[in-house]
Amino acid sequence: MDVIEVDERDSTWEDPRPRFRVYVQRPDGDVFATETTDLLEADVLQAVDWAQRRAAEHEGALWSIALVSDDRRGLRGLTWLVGSDANDPPEDDLDVHRRARMRARRADPVVVPIEDRAPADD
Repeated sequence: MDVIEVDERDSTWEDPRPRFRVYVQRPDGDVFATETTDLLEADVLQAVDWAQRRAAEHEGALWSIALVSDDRRGLRGLTWLVGSDANDPPEDDLDVHRRARMRARRADPVVVPIEDRAPADD
């Protein structure tokens, strides 16, 4: 991890309503079966809580979260915030470490304070 001090005034726009994409991926032979869900009207802690609860419903499932955005051409893309697509082969040591952390979260989940948890699914 690199830490770089910056001037907070260097950004020209903000998005107060992010769109998070959650991947819940279950082992299925040599690949992972992927359930993909977009979360709106949530913050990142609620997204983490929702993803963990959803993945816990499936034995051996991994979860990851990306920020969804459109570029200037209107093409949709993802910025991985937690984890990555488990079906993508690791390209370097950073990817290998990221995947190991994804697996570790199955037994040692992120603790989300009660006030920051996602609303229960109905």
